[in-house]
Amino acid sequence: CSDKQAAGSTAGDTSAATTTAGPTAAANAPPPPAAAPTKCDSYTDDLADRDWAIIYYATTGLSPPREKWADEALAGLDRGVGAEEAWKRANAQVDTQWNAVKDIRCVTLRTRADPKDYDPGLGGIPLGAFAPDAFFPFRHGSMQIALKFRNADKARVWKMTADKAAALKADSWLGNLGLVIRARLVASRPSGNGGTIEAEVVGFDIEPSEYSRIDRETVTVTP
Repeated sequence: CSDKQAAGSTAGDTSAATTTAGPTAAANAPPPPAAAPTKCDSYTDDLADRDWAIIYYATTGLSPPREKWADEALAGLDRGVGAEEAWKRANAQVDTQWNAVKDIRCVTLRTRADPKDYDPGLGGIPLGAFAPDAFFPFRHGSMQIALKFRNADKARVWKMTADKAAALKADSWLGNLGLVIRARLVASRPSGNGGTIEAEVVGFDIEPSEYSRIDRETVTVTP
């Protein structure tokens, strides 16, 4: 995505962080996760792996490794700053990152469409990006997060006639189709050394190669 790919493909890096200046009890007790929106008016693009870690902690309600993040921020500060001031700045940086990301629930993801052969029974071309086992992997340190689509079955088939599919198949660039997926984050759960974020596909854009004769197309996924 800058080709973050579903189902075993590479998904981007992440960065962001957590709450108040100075390690306090409140910092270890994050507020309850915000409810998932029923509708998305805008979408956030190009999230990094730390951003996904923040979203994961915010949606599960689990306490993030705030002090660890502050230590990491501290390492990047000017060595000429005194210890107490540097620690305050590191915590403020963590707070800024956390507050900027924690409530994000509407996102854009980019991947390859991975189109399959036309299926007359389904009335379209199945897209491998929405296969039942497809997911977007993110990794932050030793933590692994998988984003999965709970309504992948509704998004899986790019609907079209057999004639249109035949015309597309004649385009040698069909295999290079990209997807810009718009998704709503609805839930998350811990599992192993990390967890899973569940999303619902709202819609997607078919993005052809610049050399292709295929037209860009926007698809809305019905609930």
